[in-house]
Amino acid sequence: MSLKFCPKCGNELESGSSFCDSCGADLGTKTETPAAISPGVTTTQEPKVKPETVYYPDFLKRVIALIFDSIIIGLIGSAFTWILINPSFPVNFFDPFGRWWFTFPFDWLIGFLYHWGMEAHNNGQTLGKMALNLRTVDEKTLGQASSSNLALNNLFKSSPFLILDVIIGMVKNSGDPKKRYRIMQNVSETVVIFSK
Repeated sequence: MSLKFCPKCGNELESGSSFCDSCGADLGTKTETPAAISPGVTTTQEPKVKPETVYYPDFLKRVIALIFDSIIIGLIGSAFTWILINPSFPVNFFDPFGRWWFTFPFDWLIGFLYHWGMEAHNNGQTLGKMALNLRTVDEKTLGQASSSNLALNNLFKSSPFLILDVIIGMVKNSGDPKKRYRIMQNVSETVVIFSK
């Protein structure tokens, strides 16, 4: 039985050929004819979770997870900035928040690395999301989002721009069935779902 289409690239084959003229695939090991791939039609990756079984969390659950993560980031950030600032700047009790400009980059970097690192290497979950059984996934495949998309998603999470991110996202995504509350989720093509 000869193949009509190359199983690797989908190119139409001449009868009796043992190699694909287009990609060079060895056709001698295949014995069944695969389904024909129509030219111009691309196959898409199937979602890992069926869309009808996906549940999107409401705003309150996501805020609770963010508060939990913010406490962890605050503890880590406070320890690092205290170690960095304390030897060089004595505490001024009359101006305790006077050096926020100095600690802000450290706090943002620690928060960004925490959110991005945990989600990229922990199946889309931070500690706050694990506590509430939430995870961040790719909006098309509902599988693990790419590291670059997760980095885009987490750019504003540890900064004051999170407020603008949420306000613009809620205005743009009002009535969204995927319950995206932040504009950076649109940019990064990610959604938050309940994990099983």
